[in-house]
Amino acid sequence: MQKPFAGIYRNRAWICLSAAIVAVGFGAGCSKKAGGDDEGAAVESVAQVTLTTVARGDISRFLLLNGSVAAPPNLDVKVSSLVAGRIAELTVAEGDHVSQGELLARIEDHTYRDQVTQAEAALAQAQANLDNTKLNFARNQDLVNRGIAARKDLEDAQTQQAVAQAALSQANAALSIAKLQLSRTEVRSPIAGTVVKRSLSVGEQVDGTAAATIVEVASLGEVELQANVPAADLARLKTGEAVKLTSQAMPGHAYTGRVVAISQAVDPTSNAGLVRIRIPNSSGELRLGMFLAAQVPIETHTKVLIVPAQSIYNDDQGQPRIFQVNGDTATAQPVKLGIESPDRIEITSGASEGEKIILTGGYGLGDKAKVAVQDAPNPDSGADKSGGKGAAKDDKDTRDKKDPQKP
Repeated sequence: MQKPFAGIYRNRAWICLSAAIVAVGFGAGCSKKAGGDDEGAAVESVAQVTLTTVARGDISRFLLLNGSVAAPPNLDVKVSSLVAGRIAELTVAEGDHVSQGELLARIEDHTYRDQVTQAEAALAQAQANLDNTKLNFARNQDLVNRGIAARKDLEDAQTQQAVAQAALSQANAALSIAKLQLSRTEVRSPIAGTVVKRSLSVGEQVDGTAAATIVEVASLGEVELQANVPAADLARLKTGEAVKLTSQAMPGHAYTGRVVAISQAVDPTSNAGLVRIRIPNSSGELRLGMFLAAQVPIETHTKVLIVPAQSIYNDDQGQPRIFQVNGDTATAQPVKLGIESPDRIEITSGASEGEKIILTGGYGLGDKAKVAVQDAPNPDSGADKSGGKGAAKDDKDTRDKKDPQKP
């Protein structure tokens, strides 16, 4: 026979078991939440930063120009032979210094000497013909005066004399040309300078045109940087303005030049004009074709607020800002920028002279954040903080050891 109260007891048991499960779950949830808070506190960190100071000074905006070294106009000559023939002699090589008029090469001249001899013979023949026509003219003139010869004979003799005179002039011109061609077999330097390139060797043929360059001679006492400048910046440049130049081929060396010419025409394809910068090169360090970079100041602001370029950060919208530091707190401050140099930027508003701002370490910071300054640490405060934490921990451990039964 079933007991009447058995079902009631079973229901009560199930209710108690359910209440116990709920209690355990609630306790676990609370414990997890507390643990989560501890983990969040552990994840939170302090940014390590360095500082700089907003200063007042002068700043210039530079136009950066790039190009290669070239010789000034008319001081870089590609020398070629003016007559055709085979090169019989070359007297110079790359790097040789030559004076104006110095012999550089000699072309085989046998043919040209023969042409001079031929022209001299033609001249002698023309001179003999002229002498004969003069005698004939004088003879006919005497016969006409005596009434023996006709007037026409005298006129014919006069014409022959004129023709012989013209032939003599032509022979003289031919001899002059032959001698000029013979002299051109000696290739001489038109300027004083340095042989920068030798294109041909002894035994090679030249055709007497500019296409067959034998050597290139350049005067390198002064060189030029020829750079293309955007049309918008041409008006900012001035003739005679000083320019600083550097070359990757000569690290640590700086050169000073001056603007000598600014083109009055702009290339419609590139919308740029040519600017020539003359550079003294008495030491010969700069060589043709070397790459140069120039900085031309085109705008200068004096007594303005300036900061290092890396102390400017952009927000999510790309707007510039700085981080002002007060103690261990950094606060974002929007700023307006002026002109920029390669390493500094002008601030027109949003900053004050002398205030401390973040130099490095500001990427990823919010509008307000805790920071730890690296460039100017305070050892006393650091020791106090670490010592305080250590002392508190030791006290707690001591209390736990003295009273192990304390919950």
